[in-house]
Amino acid sequence: MELFLHLWTNTEYFDILNKWAMLSQWKWDKELARFFMENFPWELAETISPQYEVNFMWIREIKKKFWKDAFNKVSWIYYGSDNCEYLAAYKKDIEKAIEWFQIFNKNFPPHKVRTFTFVTPYVGDTMMKYLEESLDYLNELQIKNPIEVVVNDYGVLRILTKKYKNLIPVMWRVIHKLLKTPLIDTFWYEAHPAWDLIKNKTEQEKLKMRDEIVKWQMKFYNSSEVSLDVYRNFLEKFWISRVAIDYMEKREELFDNSRFGNVWIDVYYPWALIFTWRLCDTSGIENPSRAMYATDDICPRTCNRYDVFYKVKTSGYNMIQRWNAGYRSEVNLDFLSDDFVKNDHNRLVFAPFITV
Repeated sequence: MELFLHLWTNTEYFDILNKWAMLSQWKWDKELARFFMENFPWELAETISPQYEVNFMWIREIKKKFWKDAFNKVSWIYYGSDNCEYLAAYKKDIEKAIEWFQIFNKNFPPHKVRTFTFVTPYVGDTMMKYLEESLDYLNELQIKNPIEVVVNDYGVLRILTKKYKNLIPVMWRVIHKLLKTPLIDTFWYEAHPAWDLIKNKTEQEKLKMRDEIVKWQMKFYNSSEVSLDVYRNFLEKFWISRVAIDYMEKREELFDNSRFGNVWIDVYYPWALIFTWRLCDTSGIENPSRAMYATDDICPRTCNRYDVFYKVKTSGYNMIQRWNAGYRSEVNLDFLSDDFVKNDHNRLVFAPFITV
């Protein structure tokens, strides 16, 4: 398993990456946290985002789970937004990103040839023509490794397989289904057997039935679509060999290599996607008349300036909304088995902040 970085659509982040001493010189997590605070001022909300509160905890966790010099060996760059079509990169953004990607390779020579992965969201008719301009450019680009395109929309998948034969599709976390409700990970919740089953039972028998329900619920939540034969057959039909799964704590069985057949896995860390939709109430923060408004080509991009924090009863994680999507933080990587980590085809895709 190797380390991959997911960068934002804003190409300024590539500029920062290319000046980023963390990849070769940073020694202390506190200094690294200070670097983020100084270089990412537009990420600050009205109060300090939980993203900063736990950012260097994630970096420490990666070093603990994998290797101390993990950030010296960034193998891959993922670039783009996976949730909002109006944050998707235009052709001019892709051209700039490829330029910065090449500078990054020069400044920080890789231990193997790096590949560029373009991340796309779900896309409607209005924005599809702009996405196709980007795909046209990438399809004709001469680069050592084939370029991958992250797919979160079946329409985009259809276009890729019919028109862009040089690009490799990857099914990602918006389109690949995995149950991520916060309730299952807050173990104080109550499971209630049906009344007809417990009306003549002792308390001990009721507890035993409850434990059995929780066991089967956990088994259910430890699965994803890629665990199904019918879904893997679908992937094979479209020559897709890689699927993304959000990293989820307490679900060891979810990361069992035997469940995936010949499909390779991207584990997205540390912000797991809970929900996304086409309406964006984040745009109502500065202008209430835009609350719950369908985003369009004059979207004010309010999500670049604010987080919405959810103060709910949670167990060891934060919940945040950025633009039209909600996320929960995951920190402890101990739930990745050694067999899964040692699989060279699996990837850890790390996003230092929620990407916009």
